[in-house]
Amino acid sequence: MEFVLKALEGIFSIVFIIGIGFVLSRRGWFDEYSSALIARLVTAVSLPLYMIVSISKNFDHNKLVAMAPDLLLPICSMLLAFGVGKIAAHVFKIKKERRGIFCTNFFIANTMFIGLPVNLALFGEKSIPAVMLYYMVNTTFFWTLGVHNIVQDTLSDTKNKPAFFSPPLAGFIVGIILVLLDCRLPSFLMNSFQYIGNLTTPLSLVFIGIEMSKIPLGEIGFDKDLLLGVAGRFLVCPVCVLALVPLLPVTPLSAQVFTMQATMPAMTQMAIVAKNYGADSAYAATLSFLTVLLGIVVVPLYMMLVNMYI
Repeated sequence: MEFVLKALEGIFSIVFIIGIGFVLSRRGWFDEYSSALIARLVTAVSLPLYMIVSISKNFDHNKLVAMAPDLLLPICSMLLAFGVGKIAAHVFKIKKERRGIFCTNFFIANTMFIGLPVNLALFGEKSIPAVMLYYMVNTTFFWTLGVHNIVQDTLSDTKNKPAFFSPPLAGFIVGIILVLLDCRLPSFLMNSFQYIGNLTTPLSLVFIGIEMSKIPLGEIGFDKDLLLGVAGRFLVCPVCVLALVPLLPVTPLSAQVFTMQATMPAMTQMAIVAKNYGADSAYAATLSFLTVLLGIVVVPLYMMLVNMYI
């Protein structure tokens, strides 16, 4: 049970930081301009630098090339989960302004802030390469396919919006190029990037708290859009991984790590993107917060199942 308690620490930290944003917003510290500023700061500044640092520090050229075959499983499983989400959105008539968020939630997870400590608790430091491999695919799909779908939710003109190229994706690409070229940035630059990049997660969580504070708690509707979104996050995504494990070449450790990564709560930046592009950020924030709360039960359950059977 010790590994379960260690993993829960990450979830409780998330709830605590979201709570800070919620309380401070209710006390009048933030207005509409403040939340928009946080969203812009994360998307345009801290997250791109975080991408460069995280990729550069956790991979080198040889490690990236050696693990490349294992990329096939997360790529195929996420595309499968995305397809299921698209079908579910139409079959269950999800509201038009929520469909992109709904579908993105099916195949994109919080693979770093919660996923990394969970896998470290379960499998130790040997799991870090597989964690980062899933994170790479997760990040690439979110800032391309995921953002594109969220942009489609907005009622405003989307012709000039950078749906397939954004600052975070640019940071991710720069990180990959640096690794492939075996190029290391000067330490003073990497340290500066890391200081700013470390703002990404707390600011994103504070933002979710601000968005949640705008919703009267008594009016949070547990409608089908929300409940099916939660089901997609915790059921569809990991099942897609498990269904493909026998069909694709992958090491046993990577199969275990990928399954755990697929069970993580919703990606915190989803609400940030929804805010930036005028989609239903309240729905995205509620979905993120609810999956975090339910993760207190769901994540340890999956941890025990994966530890026993995979």
